[in-house]
Parts: sequence; structure tokens; C-alpha cells
Amino acid sequence: MSGVERGVGSAGPVEQGDGLAGLVERAEALAALRGAFDGSPGTGGSLVVLSGAVGTGKTALLRAWADRIGADADALVLTATACRAERDLPLGVLEQLVRSPGLPPASAERALAWWDEEASATPGKTDANGTSANGTDANGTGAGQTGAGQAGVGQTGVGGEPVLAASALRGLCEVLRDLLAERPVVVAVDDAHHADAASLQCLLSVVRRLRSARLHVLFTEYAHQKAQNALLSSEFLHEPALRRIRLEPLSKAGVEALLARHLDERTAQDLTPVVHGMSAGHPLLVRALAEDHRAAGGAGEAYGRAVLSFLYRHETPVTQVARAIAALGAHAGPGQVGRLLDVDAASVERAVRQLTVAEVLHEGRLCHPAFAAAVLDGMPPEERRALHGRVADLLHEEGAPATEVAAHLVAADRSDAPWAVPVFQEAAQLALDEDQVETGVDYLRAAHQRCRGAAQRAAVVGALADAEWRLDPAKVLRHLPDPAAMAPQTDPAALAPHTDPAPTAAPTAAPTPTPIPTTPPLPTHLLWHGRVEEGLDAIGTLTGPGPNPAGAPPMNPADLDTPWLWGAYLYPGHVKERLGSGALSPQRSTPPAVTPELQGAGTLMNDLLHGGERDATEAAERALNRYRLGPRTIAVQTAALAALTYRDRPHRAAAWCDGLVAQADERNSPTWRALFTAWRALLHLRQGDPAAAEQRAETALALLGSKGWGAAIGLPLAAAVQAKAALGDVDGAAALLERPVPQAVFQTRTGLHYLAARGRYHLATGCHYAALCDFYACGTRMSSWGVDLPALEPWRLGAAEAYLALGEGLLARQLVDGQLPLPTPDDGRTWGMTLRLRAATSPAPARAELLDEAVAVLRESGDTFELARAVADQAVAVREGGEAERARLLARKAELLARRWGSAPAPATVPEPPERPGPATPDAELTSAERRVAELAAEGFTNREISRKLCVTVSTVEQHLTRIYRKLDVRRLDLQAALG
Repeated sequence: MSGVERGVGSAGPVEQGDGLAGLVERAEALAALRGAFDGSPGTGGSLVVLSGAVGTGKTALLRAWADRIGADADALVLTATACRAERDLPLGVLEQLVRSPGLPPASAERALAWWDEEASATPGKTDANGTSANGTDANGTGAGQTGAGQAGVGQTGVGGEPVLAASALRGLCEVLRDLLAERPVVVAVDDAHHADAASLQCLLSVVRRLRSARLHVLFTEYAHQKAQNALLSSEFLHEPALRRIRLEPLSKAGVEALLARHLDERTAQDLTPVVHGMSAGHPLLVRALAEDHRAAGGAGEAYGRAVLSFLYRHETPVTQVARAIAALGAHAGPGQVGRLLDVDAASVERAVRQLTVAEVLHEGRLCHPAFAAAVLDGMPPEERRALHGRVADLLHEEGAPATEVAAHLVAADRSDAPWAVPVFQEAAQLALDEDQVETGVDYLRAAHQRCRGAAQRAAVVGALADAEWRLDPAKVLRHLPDPAAMAPQTDPAALAPHTDPAPTAAPTAAPTPTPIPTTPPLPTHLLWHGRVEEGLDAIGTLTGPGPNPAGAPPMNPADLDTPWLWGAYLYPGHVKERLGSGALSPQRSTPPAVTPELQGAGTLMNDLLHGGERDATEAAERALNRYRLGPRTIAVQTAALAALTYRDRPHRAAAWCDGLVAQADERNSPTWRALFTAWRALLHLRQGDPAAAEQRAETALALLGSKGWGAAIGLPLAAAVQAKAALGDVDGAAALLERPVPQAVFQTRTGLHYLAARGRYHLATGCHYAALCDFYACGTRMSSWGVDLPALEPWRLGAAEAYLALGEGLLARQLVDGQLPLPTPDDGRTWGMTLRLRAATSPAPARAELLDEAVAVLRESGDTFELARAVADQAVAVREGGEAERARLLARKAELLARRWGSAPAPATVPEPPERPGPATPDAELTSAERRVAELAAEGFTNREISRKLCVTVSTVEQHLTRIYRKLDVRRLDLQAALG
């Protein structure tokens, strides 16, 4: 089979029992090797060249076959490995063969003796130890050790390379002939394309002289690597015994089979598609991936080392071209690679062809992102940064997208490019538009480090604060201006840009100008974090005449809608006070084309400040329906939710809120998700589902820390506390109330919810006077801010419940009557709650009719929690009217309604009549446990304090007190007198 090349890649059985067992899809190659060894007509030996791309397993096959032949055929195996570093070392490969461990010492000495004899006969020649005949080494210095491959050089061969003299060559042939007389000899040279020409010339001569002997020569070579000399591709091709066997990368089936040798069968099957793509079928890379999967479950260090080993086996500039392609990505055309590396086009094309033939490059892209990452990770850090810097310059010159240029600027860690900051700003905006928030933040931080000038820095800081707020508002704290910088300036000239004074005849000392703050005011973030006065001052500064602080560009009046809306939502009292005094004058964006997503902002703002805007509901629906959640719409959509919620439209608001939560998830903003999740918890409460409200509120609190929530933390805390109190988990509610909150919370609208929720907690624990304090504090704030609307927080109803528990029915009636004339939707839950409390403070004859109406309204509103309470009151009223059977049915209905939200039935506001008339005897009626509870309650201890003293639950205390009140026919304030 002279000069025939065999392609090997099909799967087939592999012999077991030795190193060949680890080979996959090499059955044809093994068969060809076996045929060559068994002999060809007219020859006793063989000459085989295993060729293929780098990493196809040539070395493994050569070593496994040599070991098999040495064991099965009792052959003498002489091995050598050529390498790039020693290709200029004459006779280096031949020297390795002569010094092979398997060669008998006597034969090795004879071969080396021929070299020494030749060296002695020729002055200046070196012996087998590298020492010349005249006592100098090969470099002309004193006797010393040099490369042993210099021995026995007597003439020059092809290309001027020295070879053995004829006498030494004859002696080597005699040594081999004597060895061949005893057994076959196998000469195996790995990576022969790196072998020195002298060794190849000698081997060629030996093959020709011993053609009929049992001499078997086996080479491996990289098929697409040009050899150091032309022997492998010319002289050896004319040998009649030559057989060329080509190894191909593994197929997917071969990859699976190889993986199955290292992993279990199911894992190997699952990983095969990915591993084949990452390895291009090269066994070197497949084994590395299998090792990494066993160690870490994915590509790791072993794969990285294998990729680098794969590349380094190629000639220059293959490795450099692979690095350039990995760095350039989609822009990796031949021209760009050449410009980046400053390499000629022919060299680049040759390297690209080698990578393509190796199947690790497809249409100009590396086979897998992990392969590209491994190529770049294998570079020294300084070289990698320099490469990314050159890529950034190249892409910027060619007008590549800003995101791609910015990524390389970040990787290069360079700051000398004057165009870097605008590129980072553009890339950040594109990333944020694609909801890659963390990437956008990274770009803006990189831009902030490279800013030049106050105006540029102010723009970058403002954008960075807005982007970081989407992830965690606590990150914005470091960008907020120092409070001293926000203080009013007494000298107007201090805010003007500083210019040098005109020269005068007698210069006078001028006062040092006040430096302009280098931090933008960021009014929205100041308001969020409770710095209300500074935030409103910042709005006034931005709307006022003159330059903006920090040299920032002029503010578009339309961009002020967002801070105005946040101010109106969080701090209605402060904003109304500023507007009333003329300190602020809101500027609306009249043309809809300027900021279409903020249409209706003025209507919603007025509704937040006054609560009487007739078109607020329609404006809210339009705002929620028209636009997708985004940085410019978050404020108006929050205001729209507030408008629907405070108009007693919780179900409509809940539907929109669910959509906003989903959009916040899609847009990768934990802050937006936390805000709308907290809103959803509040809406769950108003829909009568405290269990769902508890879960949502806890989720919202977990998404952001206390610092991140800022002054808005009152919203999720209020929902969580009220939900736990409604479910009877007073201990959990107490734990939440122990969390410190900023003092600014009580200046916000969310603080109203917090106070009301705390009041509900006090009602649940029997601390009625504490509840009154919280409800009245809530009412005082609402009245002073001009937003005393029952649908916002029905504080009067909470206070009325506290008075009823204290036996002050008249005061409770006054509070309920005071709420009746206030604007409340007739079909809303607030009206139904009002009717229920109105019934509780009314005489018995009118109570049933009011409760019937309250039940009808609450059923229509969908608030199951309040409906259960109204039905419980209705059962008591019906029982008082003598309808015992209907009362029992209503009580059962109240119990069933309460089970919908996962708690025991709500206690009736109207006290039940005693089970039997007549005076009761305390000592005879009360058990010992009830007596202890009654005595502590009479002394003024709260339910929670009683539970701690008696080591029982608060629920147990409440049950005892209920029975005590019924047995003694008294209220809590009368316990002391009743007990004597």
C-alpha cells in the first residue's frame, strides 16, 4: 500500500486488555497497523505514518500499539519524541532512539562506539559525550557537557544539516541487523514533523539498507504542519512499504463512548451534544471535560489546560490568531485579526485554515464560548488586558456597537481613551434598555472612574444612581450629596461659575469663592431615603433660574414629573406646604410628544395631594394600560395604583399590580419587584386575604434590606403586621414592630399604614389605649396633610373599635358619625366597614338592618375578612332578636368565611348577650385559670403580659377573657369592681 492514505474515523470494536482498550473509534487504524506489521509482499518491515490534526489521539495510538507489539511479538521497541524546541539539535531524535531503555547495553555501546571512533578519526569532531578529540567541547571551550546529539558528525546532508559519516552509519546498521536477527525492531518517533533533518536522513538511510529485515518504523505527524525538512513529504513517500493512516476527530457516538469510560452511561449520553461542541471531537479535550465534570460538574481547569496544550502544539501564529478570534468575537474577520496582531494576511489565512481543519473554528467563530474563554483565560493578565485594549481601539475605529467596545474597555482596565466615557454611557443605556441592569451599572461605574469635568461627572452619577436604584436603593446612598452641600447659599455669587477678576491698577484681596458641589442633587433618591427637605430643595434648585449644581446640563421640565410624583405620593403634607407657600412651582410637560409615558401625571399628583380629582380613576387606568414598566414610568404607575387603591378599587388595582410584579421580574429589578409586591400585600388585605398578604409582605421585606427600603419601609411592614394580627400571630407582629424604622417614615403616606397596622395589633392584644394613640396619631397626620380620606386609612373605625372594647359606646358613635359625611364610594369596602361599626354603636332595633346592608356591601366589595366580621355581628344581632336558628346559621357562615383566610372566626364587635339572665357569682362561675387571668387583667396587664406571666399563649388568654366577660357580664374596665 505504498503512498496510500487511509482515513480513520468510524467506530468499531477495540481490543481489550491493554492501553488499546482506552481508544475509541480506532478499529480501522489498528487493523491497518496490524496489516503493516504482519508484512507486505516483497518487504519484511514496514513504514507507517500516523497523521491527523492536533489532539486526535496520534500519540496515544502510537504508544499503545508499540506497547502491544513489544509484549505480543516480543519486539524491541525504540522510542523518541521530537519537539519544537529541539528541532535545531542535530541527531537529537536519533540519540533518543539509541538511548532507549529497551536497547541492550552492549548494542547501545557498540552504536555509540562507532560515533566515538568517527569523532576520533576526524579532528574537531565530538564524541558521544559531546567532547572533541582535541579536548575541547563542541563550542571550542574546555571539556564540558553538551548535547549528546552532536556526536559522530562527519558530513552535511540536506539543507546543510550534519549527518553520520558512512562508517558510522554502517556501524549503526550492523547493530540493528544483529538485533533484527533475534527479534523484530520497532522504531517509533512521535511528532516527526518536529524532528531534526539529520535524524530523519539517518532513519531514511537505515530503512533503505534494512528494507528486507523485520524493521518497523512508525511516525506520527501533524498533517497540516510543514515539516522542518522535506524528507517526510518527499523521500519517504517513495518507500514501497510506506502506509499513511489518517486519524479524524471523534464523532458524537465516539464522544459518548469515550465519556462512558469516565462517567456513568446516562450522564455520558446527556453530556455528549455539549461535549462534542466544546471539544470538536478531539479526545484530548473530551477527556479533560470528563475530568472536570467529575470534579466540578462543568468545564474547569482541566479543560483550560487541554485547550492551551492543543493550541501550543501548533506553529506560530496559530495561538495568537485563536486569541484574537476569541477576543474579537463576531468581528473576527481575517483583516481585523491581521490588523490587531500586525501579522501579514498569508500567515493569518494559514492559521485560520489549520484551526478550521481541526474543526475548532467554524465560519470564523470558535467552536464554543467555553473554548474561547479558555483561550483568553490562558493568557498572562497583562497580555490579556493589552489585547482587550487593542480590540477596543479597533472596534471603536470601525464603528462597532458601544456595548461591544465598552466590554473590551472594562476588560482592558484602561483609562487613557478620551472617547471612553461617552462609549460607556451609550453602552450602559443600551444595556439598561435590554434589562441587563448589572451590566449597565458596571459600565456607568467604569465611566464614573474616567470622568473629566464636573458636568460629565454629574450626568454619569445621575444615571448611575438611577440604575443602581433598580437593583438596591441602598447602593445610591453613597451618591447622595453631603447635607452641608445642600444647605442654602447666603451669597448668590457663590453659585455662579468662578471667573478670574478683571485686572485693576491696585489688586485687592478677593474672597475665596465657594466651590460648586461636585454631586448632583438627585431629588428622587433624597425623597426615597427620607431626606425630604433636601429633596424638595433639590427640585426647587432644578426648576429655578440659573445653572444647575455641579455644572449639570439644563433639566428638561418634563423630567421633573418623576420627583414631583414621588414627593406627592410619599410626602403629601410637605409638598402641599411648599406649593402653598410658593416655594415650589411644578412645571408640567404640556406637549404629549415630549414625555408621552407621563401623561396624566398632573391629574394623579393632584389626587395624591387632595384626593378629590374626578378623573383620577380614568387617568390611573390609562397610565397602567398604556405603558410598559420602566424608569420613566415607575412613579406614575405607583401613583396610579395608589389612586385605584384609595378609591376603594382593590380588585382592579390588584390585577394591574400582578402585571407590574411580573414586569419587574422580567426587567431584572429587585427594587421594582419589592415595591409592587408590597403594594400587592396591601391589596390582599383590602381583598380580605391576610394569609396571602403576610406571604407577599415577607417577600417584599426580604427583597430589600431596611436601608434599601428607606422611608417607604412603612408599606411592607404595615401589611405584614396587620396580616399577622388578623391571623392571630401577635408574636410575629410584635417582632416586626420591634424593628427600628427611620423617623422619616412617620412623615410619609406609608407611615399612615404603619400606624394603623400597629393600632390593629394593639386591638388584637387588648391594648386598647395604645390602639387609640396610634389611630389618633394617624388621623392627626391625615387631617394636617389634607388627605383625611377613609379609603386611605379608616382610622376612625379603628378608634371606634377600641372605644367599643373599652365600653365607650358614645365616643365610638361620635367617631363613626364623623366619618359618614366624608367621601367614600357607596360600593366600597370602607363603606361596608362604616356600616358595620355604625350598627355596633346603634340601638338593638336598628342594628340588624344596618348589618344587613353592611353584609351586602362587603360581599360586593370582595373583602372576605371584613365580611366575616360583619356576619359574626349579624349573628349576635339576630340572636338578640330571638331568631336562635338563624343566628346559629350565621355564626356557622362567619366561621366558614374566616376559614378562607386561614384563621379562627373574627370576634364580633357587638357583644353577645349572656347565656342566662341574672346576676353571676364570680367565685362560683370562674375556674381557677380564669380567675388568675381576670385578676391580672383587672390590674391593668395587657394580654401579652398576662401570657408571659402565666406561660400560656396570647390566644389562650383571649379565650379565657371571652368566657370571663360572658360569665360576669362585664367589660374589661369593670373587672376590678366585679372581682372585689
